Amino acid sequence: MRNRTAMLVLAGAVVFASSIGAVAGCLSLGDDGGLGGGGIGAGSTPSPSADAGLGTLEATVSPSPATTYETPRNTETTRTTTTTTTRPPQDTGARIVWFRITQEPQCPQGTTEYPVEGVPVVVEWKVTGADKVTISVDGPGIYGTYPTEGSETFTFSCGGAADGETVKHTYLLKTVGGGSTKSKQLTATATAHEITEV
Repeated sequence: MRNRTAMLVLAGAVVFASSIGAVAGCLSLGDDGGLGGGGIGAGSTPSPSADAGLGTLEATVSPSPATTYETPRNTETTRTTTTTTTRPPQDTGARIVWFRITQEPQCPQGTTEYPVEGVPVVVEWKVTGADKVTISVDGPGIYGTYPTEGSETFTFSCGGAADGETVKHTYLLKTVGGGSTKSKQLTATATAHEITEV
């Protein structure tokens, strides 16, 4: 009976010692001298340093803002070309609007019995900005002085020209007054004819 009791006590002591060893293996001494749980067991407290470190890392590392790329738009540039036309200053003085022949001349023809008279030359003119005009015939000498607008009839001489010869006479118009003198020359022509004596 005593031997049985002693064996039971010894078996209990072995079991108790084994339990103590198991508990000691699960516990470890921390850096601050306290016991830290090597595993999860009754009365063990999770290590706050691991959780705190993860929290700090999450707080420090923030997601990078998304980079936005803007696609350049095709823009058309309109170039405006400005052309500057420089006009010469207009002359406010005398101006010859026209000086022209309105009737072509003809030389006399026919026979002495049936003569055909020649046709005179007629010129006309219009001038602005002047006081009057002068006309010269076949040279610089002034034939006459006229108003700034009008016409004149001139006898067209064909004397001394051979039969079929072209006869020419010139008529020069000049402005008088109104600044610088303006001039224009006309040339009238006709064909000479021999007058046959009958």
